[in-house]
Amino acid sequence: MTRTNSPTGWLRHATASRPFLNRLNIHRRLTLCFIFIIVLMLTGNGVLLWQLQLISAQVERLNGVNEELIEVLRVHTGLLSAYERLGAAARSEDSGRLLKECETLRAGLVVDAQRTQAAFSHLPPKVNVDQTVLPTLESIERALPSHLVAIRALAASGEWEAVRNRIEVQVQPLESLSSELVKDVAREVEEQRAQATLNISRAERRIVLAVPITGFVTLLIAAGLGVAITRSITEPLGRLVQGSKALARGEFQHQVSLIGQDELSQLGQVFNATAGRLQTFYENLRKSEANLAEAQRLSHTGSWNWDGASKRIFWSAEMFNIFGFDPKTTTPALENFLQSIHPDDRAPIDAAISELYKGNDAEYSYRIVLPDNSIRYVRTIAHAVANDLGQVIEFVGTVIDVTEQRNSRKALEGAFEEIKTLKDQLYKENIALREEIDKVSMFEDIVGTSPALQAVLSRVSKVAPTDSTVLVTGETGTGKELIARAIHKHSQRSGHAFISVNCASIPSSLIASELFGHEKGAFTGAVQRRQGRFELAHSGTIFLDEVGDLPAETQVTLLRVLQERQFERVGGNRILTTDVRVIAATNRDLAAAIAAGKFRADLFYRLNVFPIEVPPLRKRKEDIPMLVEYFVKRYAEKAGKQIRTIDMNTLDLCQSYPWPGNIRELQNIVERSVILSSDDTFTIEKAWLASPEPARQELPGPLPDTLQNQERELIEAALAECNGKVAGPNGAAAKLGIPRSTLDSKIKQLKIKKHKFISE
Repeated sequence: MTRTNSPTGWLRHATASRPFLNRLNIHRRLTLCFIFIIVLMLTGNGVLLWQLQLISAQVERLNGVNEELIEVLRVHTGLLSAYERLGAAARSEDSGRLLKECETLRAGLVVDAQRTQAAFSHLPPKVNVDQTVLPTLESIERALPSHLVAIRALAASGEWEAVRNRIEVQVQPLESLSSELVKDVAREVEEQRAQATLNISRAERRIVLAVPITGFVTLLIAAGLGVAITRSITEPLGRLVQGSKALARGEFQHQVSLIGQDELSQLGQVFNATAGRLQTFYENLRKSEANLAEAQRLSHTGSWNWDGASKRIFWSAEMFNIFGFDPKTTTPALENFLQSIHPDDRAPIDAAISELYKGNDAEYSYRIVLPDNSIRYVRTIAHAVANDLGQVIEFVGTVIDVTEQRNSRKALEGAFEEIKTLKDQLYKENIALREEIDKVSMFEDIVGTSPALQAVLSRVSKVAPTDSTVLVTGETGTGKELIARAIHKHSQRSGHAFISVNCASIPSSLIASELFGHEKGAFTGAVQRRQGRFELAHSGTIFLDEVGDLPAETQVTLLRVLQERQFERVGGNRILTTDVRVIAATNRDLAAAIAAGKFRADLFYRLNVFPIEVPPLRKRKEDIPMLVEYFVKRYAEKAGKQIRTIDMNTLDLCQSYPWPGNIRELQNIVERSVILSSDDTFTIEKAWLASPEPARQELPGPLPDTLQNQERELIEAALAECNGKVAGPNGAAAKLGIPRSTLDSKIKQLKIKKHKFISE
């Protein structure tokens, strides 16, 4: 007899087997049928429950991996947006905006880190989390705050080039690191999705296979129970099968309608609940994709993917928007991309594509021409993905529309150029005015119009704008400190400190501490660290009055400061640097002091870069009436007296007096006379001008000429002793204690002939 494979045919064949039915009575058949039916139902239900449990686990796994991807994408999007905002703030050189962005990024980083940690801690145990995710996120969390602190510090100091460089070198790699993490996680998620989908498909096939087998065997054994029992089993199973197929097709809204409290009904409830969770998950996933698309729209950043094998290209919605294409009518293709590139920018793009095919990453900027012929400036970051064999199989990347940033930068550059033009114009217009003002007010504290004084002021006006060391010489009371202050006031350091030190008034044991400071415990009485005058004068000017009275050991330290701009505090071992202009003054004959071994020749050469000799009052007698009037007015206002005239005999007496104490003596006598004055006419007692000191012996010529003559004598004597040799340990430079280059310069300046000192 031919046996059909269909359930109904098999049922008919079983019913026709009379001998078999006759051997069993009704009770035994019903009992066996119920036993086998129960066994089969339990077995089938167990298989179904097992498979549905597998489906539920895979669904939970999908939920977990997608939650992992969402959290990583959130961190990456935050970093990408922060990088763009920091870059924009750095390019605008707006420190307030940069600080605000840094604070916002710091706060967002903390929130993202907490959210990511919380999300990862609640992932299902079956989710294979990428082991590099949390360490990578933690490294970003640890590294970024320190970079933000450094960026804020650089912005506060105005070092914008360093800020932009720091963002490019430190912050961008973090964003790139997160981008790589996104790709790795996305790849892992895709693999787990594929595995979960495969597992669901296998479970579906098992369910589809188990249901017919269970129904077939049940029909075979329970044929005697009738069609009603068969239908009570097959119809719910059929609904479950239909639901499984609908689930496999992605129709998660499908629901299985089962009534009752049996196992099949419970399976239906489990199925319905699973389908509902899947529906909710995919709705949330679509929302996440919508949020990502919105983030790309706001940041003007599009993403793309190019499969090397299938040549399939994916563009995000923002990619279509950047290139001006309609996603409904345009298919992403390499031809569309290449046709949009500006013709002048095609060569770099071709080179970049070649690099991608070699497996290298590429980053390049170029212009694109939109369908309406407008131009946009974009920047692409591309990455080549290789398989285990090193073969490039895929390309992924982003395209950033930087048109607005470029236009803003161009506008800012134009504004800066206009400001520079206006600044140059204003500068040129004010040159003449400044010159006139300088002529009138440059030396308001220095009174006089004599040729001798005007020659000094001319030298002051020339040396003041420079940073050269100045040596002011002249007799006591001639106003050397006024000259030093005038040089500082009209130098580029006028906005900083002017520190005056009288080297003759400080004990030799304390002069080093006074000039260079000392550490705590450096000597008895040094109870705390103290800054010296050179530290206080940093970026300004230090005036060393009576420099000829410095002790020998202090001269050595001062020479080091002048040569190397470095010194150490007394009792300290840390080298300090100083940026200070040195102006020295003395009433001593330094050339004689050098000859006597009391002053170092090399220090003298360092100080005597630009010498200025202040003439004594007896050589500028034409300034005496003006000085008398100036001091009378000052002290009369101070004393609250009204002095209207100056006695002419007093002026004649002042001009005939040699003034050995120079201007300081004149100032003191005028102040004394104003105090004793009882009417509105100024007079000076003649007895006050009888100097007990003999007249000062005049030098044979101006002090610079005298110093040059003595310099020539010193150098010629050294050359004679060294047989005309300049360099070497036995040369004249070593004997004088100065560098060879300095001695060569002096020999050339003084026109000394070295060859005449070379013996035959």
